[in-house]
Formats: sequence, structure tokens, C-alpha cells
Amino acid sequence: MNRKKIGLFLGVLVFIIFLMLPVPQGLNREAMISAGTALLMAVWWMTEAIPVFATSFVPLVLFPLFGVLKSKEVALSYGHNYVLMLLAGIIIAKAIESQNLHKRIALLIINLIGVNKKKIILSFMISTAFLSMWIANVAVALMMLPIGLSIIKKEEIDNPDSKFSLALMLSIAYAASIGGIGSLIGTPPNLVFAGIIESLYPEAPQITFSDWMLIGLPLTVVLLPITWLYIINFFKIKGSVPGSVGIIKNELKELGRVTTGEKRVFIVFLITSLGWVFRKDLVFGDFVLPGWGSVLGVSKYVHDTTIAMLGVLLLFLVPNGNEKSNKKSLISWKEAESVPWGVVILVGGGYAIAKSFISTGLAEWIGSQITVLENAPTLLIVFLVVLAITFLTEINSNTATANIFMPILATVAIANSTHPFLLMIPATFACSCAFMLPSGTGTNAAIFASEKIKIPEMARTGFLMNFIAIIVITIISYLVVVPFFDLEQIPDWVK
Repeated sequence: MNRKKIGLFLGVLVFIIFLMLPVPQGLNREAMISAGTALLMAVWWMTEAIPVFATSFVPLVLFPLFGVLKSKEVALSYGHNYVLMLLAGIIIAKAIESQNLHKRIALLIINLIGVNKKKIILSFMISTAFLSMWIANVAVALMMLPIGLSIIKKEEIDNPDSKFSLALMLSIAYAASIGGIGSLIGTPPNLVFAGIIESLYPEAPQITFSDWMLIGLPLTVVLLPITWLYIINFFKIKGSVPGSVGIIKNELKELGRVTTGEKRVFIVFLITSLGWVFRKDLVFGDFVLPGWGSVLGVSKYVHDTTIAMLGVLLLFLVPNGNEKSNKKSLISWKEAESVPWGVVILVGGGYAIAKSFISTGLAEWIGSQITVLENAPTLLIVFLVVLAITFLTEINSNTATANIFMPILATVAIANSTHPFLLMIPATFACSCAFMLPSGTGTNAAIFASEKIKIPEMARTGFLMNFIAIIVITIISYLVVVPFFDLEQIPDWVK
């Protein structure tokens, strides 16, 4: 019996056991069903018993059938603000890809930084990380892959024993994951965190795009060069790749001059990004720069999703400037239909689980049972959480891991008189830092598909890289996240 069949039956068995178990003191039958559903989904997600996106529909069936939540309440999770923001971000990224702007940006960065082996790896990492802040990580990795392979091909002819191909492939995968941490739409776990906070604590301030960038971008900026140094030293990279300058220049030449479509899609992207950054008042000591939401008097009504959807509408309204093309706007509906809708559903399924944990009292009960963190040093707490989530993500989708653990970590933190962000934000970072196995993140899987790297090589390199990331995340969380959100104090919206 293969893994999928075992997972299918095991998930159902776990759910049935939770239906039959006696209800612990302080819980109710609905909470047991909620827990059983979450574990069933966790098993199916980890074993891929059915497609991971299809598993996300389980709450829509089980919660209404067993009286946990009304159908319309569950359905609202799949149309959550942050679900729609993620969808809009994916469509904007698709338009950038459609106009070939992403490839031009990547090639210009590579051409600018230089083309000896160390610089090639650095330039690939910078361009991949930057694009991954705005475009799906896997899409960026797949876009960078053929450019990287064309350079590797030349190196393998002249130096067949070189480790350069391994180093370059892994640098693309690692940079795509690290870059995704830098913005709220960079990777789904970031939006899972923001949405679950909104679901668990309706009185909490919104986690805005600019909020996340101020904590996520420092981690990206610090971890990326450390990763580069690790890779070039681990593989002892030195020298130059013959003909690499010509390869990059030929790629740029094939793109031709910057098109009208590229210029216009960049303007739409810029409007959307600036709209996100300047929606909320920005405070610099005693100086306050009013956000456009305050200026227009609509702060209470607008959300980052509002700006994201404005960007999407502009893509359909603005002509692409190519009279020879049958497609008149910057993106066609056919292209929009081809975006990975499953990721959006996956995030919605996580929100549904979180909603059931709160409504049944399960989250509060779990938190009250776990008091192991009481009186432990903050730095140790963060380190242990990051360590656990990093290695759990190696065997599970990073989005699924975030969906499962975010509500649990929130209640555990509160039960231990700790700000929920203290556990949730480092854990969210850690969801993007599984570097050992193809199953860890989509970027690892994309690079593994190139057949230029074997699992033992990926695991050996990634094992130490995991610990480097764990240490960096812990330090950045303590030095940046804690003071930014004032995590030493428990806010009123938690109480």
C-alpha cells in the first residue's frame, strides 16, 4: 500500500477516533470534531492522500454536517480579505510575467553585478529574491531555471567535475524562499498569519503591507548575503564560467527594447506597491506622514485588498500598446484564469480551521494545557518554535504548516502570558526556511525537477542551512520584531 492510500485511511481513522473519544473536561463535542478535522487535514496534507488544495475543502463539508459552524460562516473564510489580496497579487504577478518584465529585471541585475562564478551566484540570488517578493516563489524559480541551466551547460562542458551547477541551483531555490519573506504577498504563510490574527482577534490592528515589510525585509536583507557566503564556501566556488557574459547579453538582446506593455505594467505595479506602503500613517519619531487613507477619510473602510483589486482592474483597463496583439489590455481573462487558484483555496482552508478553533473554545483549551514556556527566556522560546516549525515544514507544505500551527501558537502564547506575535511571526518566517528536501517548499521541488541535484546533496547542504536560518530568524525576531510590535506588553485586544 503506497503512502497516499495509507494517508487516506489514516486521516479518516484519526477523525473517527476523535468522534468516539470521551470529551475532556473544559471541552465540548464540537471542539473534538474541530480537532479531528484539523488532524485529518494535516495527515492528508502531509501524505498528499488527495491533492493538497482539495483537502482544503474538508471544513466546508464536515463543519456544517457535524454542527461545528454554519455553512455560510465556513464559506466566509474562503473569501477572506487576505485570500482576495493573495489572489489579486497572483494576477498582478501573472501580468508582469505576461509582459516579460520579470525576465528583463533579472537579466539586468545579473548583467550589472558581474559574471565570475561567485558574482553569478550573487546576482541570481538578488534578482530571484527581489522578484519573489512580488511573484510566486515557484514561478520565479522556474523562470530563473532556464537562464541558470544555460550557464551551467557551458561550465559542465569545460569543467565536468565542478560543483558550480549544484551551488547555482540551490542558490536559486534558497533565494526564492528567502525573498518571499520580504513582503506580505511574497509567500502564502505571511498572509495566513495576517488573516488568522484578524480572525482570532477582531479588535487587533490590521497587519498591513508596510507593517510586514518593516519586519520581513530586514530578515531577507540579512539572511540573503549570509546564504550566499555559505553556498560559495560550502562548494568552494572560484573562477569564471567561459562565455557567461555572452549568454546573458544574448538573452537581453533577444528581449529587444523595452515594450510599451512592460512600461505600463510596471506603472500599475508601482501604483499598487506605493498604495500598500502609504495607506497607513507612517510614524518616524515625532514626525507623522499621513497615509492616503487618513487624507481621504477612509481609513476605517479600506484594506490592502482594496489596493490590490485596484491594481487588477487597471490591468484589464490599460491597453498593452501592442497593436499586433489580439490581447488589448495588459492581461487577458484567459491568462488570469491560469493563475494557481489552488493556493488561494489552501489559505482559505486554514482560516476555516482557525475559525473553528476559536468558536468551539478549542484554541483556548489547548493554550491552557500547555504552560511549558512559562518563565522561559524570550530568546529560548523563539529559538525552539523556529526550530520545530523549520523541520516540520520539511515534510509538509509551508502553507499547510502555517494553517495548522498559527492558531495553536497564538493560544499557547496567551496561556503563557506572552504576546501571540512572539511565537507566530518567527514561526511564519520559519515556514519559508526549509532547505533540506524537495517537499519542504515549492522552490526546492522546482529545482529538484531540473535533475541537476540529488536528494542526498540537497539534504546535506540544506541541513546546515536550516540551522543558519534558525539562528538568524531568532536574532532578527528578537532585535526587530519584538521592539517593532512592542511584544514585551500584552495588548488590550488580546485581553
